Amino acid sequence: MHQPYYKDDCTNTTLMPWVFLHAIKDYYDIPWYLEKFPNIKATFNLVPSLLVQLQDYIEDNANDKFMKILKKDVYSLTNKEELFLSEYLFLANEQHMVKPLERYHELLLKYKSQNQSFEIFSKEELIELEVLFLLSWCGNYLRQNNELVILLLNQGRTFSQEQKNELIEELFLFLNELIPYYKKLQDSQQIDISTTPFYHPILPLLIDRQSAKDAKNDVVLPKSSAQYKDFAALQVKTAVDFFEKTFEKKPKGFWPSEGSVSPKTISLLASNNVKWACSDEEILFKTLKNSNKELLYKPYTLKTENGNVNLFFRDKYLSDLIGFAYSKKSAKEAASDFVSHLKNIYLNAPTSPVVPVILDGENAWEFYPDNAQPFFEELYKLLDKQDWCETVLFDDVPNIEDLEFTELNTLASGSWINGNFDIWIGCDEKNRAWELLDLTKNRFDKVQNSLSEETLEKVKKEFMIALGSDWFWWYGDDHYTELNHQFDEQFRAHLKNVFELMNEEVPTEIFVPIVKKEKINQINILQKDFISPVVDGNMSNFFEWLNCGRMDIKKEFSTMDSSASIVEYLYYGVDKQNNLYLYLKGNKVPNKEILELRITLNDKIFIFDIKKGIGTVEQNGTYFDLAFGNGIEIKIYDFKLKKVNFSFELYEDKKKIQRYPLYDETVLDFENLFLKSWYI
Repeated sequence: MHQPYYKDDCTNTTLMPWVFLHAIKDYYDIPWYLEKFPNIKATFNLVPSLLVQLQDYIEDNANDKFMKILKKDVYSLTNKEELFLSEYLFLANEQHMVKPLERYHELLLKYKSQNQSFEIFSKEELIELEVLFLLSWCGNYLRQNNELVILLLNQGRTFSQEQKNELIEELFLFLNELIPYYKKLQDSQQIDISTTPFYHPILPLLIDRQSAKDAKNDVVLPKSSAQYKDFAALQVKTAVDFFEKTFEKKPKGFWPSEGSVSPKTISLLASNNVKWACSDEEILFKTLKNSNKELLYKPYTLKTENGNVNLFFRDKYLSDLIGFAYSKKSAKEAASDFVSHLKNIYLNAPTSPVVPVILDGENAWEFYPDNAQPFFEELYKLLDKQDWCETVLFDDVPNIEDLEFTELNTLASGSWINGNFDIWIGCDEKNRAWELLDLTKNRFDKVQNSLSEETLEKVKKEFMIALGSDWFWWYGDDHYTELNHQFDEQFRAHLKNVFELMNEEVPTEIFVPIVKKEKINQINILQKDFISPVVDGNMSNFFEWLNCGRMDIKKEFSTMDSSASIVEYLYYGVDKQNNLYLYLKGNKVPNKEILELRITLNDKIFIFDIKKGIGTVEQNGTYFDLAFGNGIEIKIYDFKLKKVNFSFELYEDKKKIQRYPLYDETVLDFENLFLKSWYI
């Protein structure tokens, strides 16, 4: 369970509301599902940067910008405030959070049909939208147990300002129940609680940036450098101290942020008396130089100069089934599939296997029906019936007699994503963020001895926050959010705060956005969710292509003459049945009568004679639906690749009239589809 630190302490303002929203939807629901099955155990990792913000909300110190504006009477909102609200009030999963609320869906369709403008809403509709947004984020515990939430859900529409404020007050009161609930389940020994370095930094990069090279030799490091080793130690120590203060015991286990490890990282954890830590199977396979899956299902220990730490490496396939795949299956089918995979591991293992399943605790569930309650109840019920396996806490593994720990002599550096640190360092935007950090840190090193103790503590906190992983997550093209400009602003605000606290002039570089808000119009926008368009050669229904990926082909010609371009946009996406859809659009396309289209998918080339109308063809065992109208629309059946190199060529009268991309191939990427679309 993790959120970055959204608060700017220097202005005493929480700039984004995700802690609050996930608190009313996920942080209570997920352990609540578990509690109904006393024999099922699980470990919950609670990140300090999340918990300390929860406490701010509880103590009325959050000063959340979004919630403050939401509380205001809609008739008193300024244009700027309405614009701010407009960025959030439809940030809910359409299928599972919006559509079940009939009036919310009506308002969304109205919004889409009117060029996504909030000016079309009356003040009464705006109040409805505010209340429905909050209700869409209410989890099942609230929907089934809170009288006011039940009343408003049943009412459905035409809410009043008074009802909105009453709901907000009720939800704030609910936050008081969260941390005591985890304590209760921990005391009953049904769950264990682990933690993470305080502000969720990528520890190996703080300890030694060279670890990025260790993980991937050809990574391009920032041009500048600075030392953050002391901040790495501070992130761990403050996390341990905060955990002990909150839960009245020291943490035994750590999930290093994003499963990011290195030998020095584990040694640092050992120096803080941490007994176990987890990472990903790719790290184990890199460490052993052997990717035999059987090696995964045993506990390991790493000897460091500060003591031994037990290590567990997650089964990526099983973890990602829950995180990304099972939302597309029925609850019973998903639970049965998961247990069958476990049974196969059990039957094929020479000794008693331990299977670590580790995944994000909050972001996947909005892609499931009913916030994943049916899935978890089916899964826990089925697991409870098996006499050949049991769920155990990481703390308990050393006490299981038939499990032997294997000692590792070394450990590969890397994270749970591709076994390297590319998500946080290496591309232009990410490296620019590090360079601004280095600029700030090097100045701090020169003046820190002249700072008062009080100022020094404030500056260190700003650095620790700025070193959090999430700012770097949203830089570059790896992930996309409509709010990436806000993350950029917050990151640079923390650096600005450091200079101002030191009474130094803020360098102009700090004010220059690393990523601009216009990034929403980037050349390649990744697919956000499944699509299922009708192949008729026309984008007749905007909504059928709503969540597709999009390539703006015109922008490839930004320094050239694009007037000859026929296809200006490529839309693409996959559906739940593993079919790939392509739509080639351009102002000149409808004027053509007969074209030859050549598509390259990896090393396979498919050639089509495109004529007006709709048809089906087969080539080398692959089936296609083709349609030519206002655009060229194609359905490719049984497309199971998660990433494919793609290009196309258009011919007219045997003459090539267009190729995209001009000099290479582009990549259609469907790996971790939902991960790319998670808000936070």
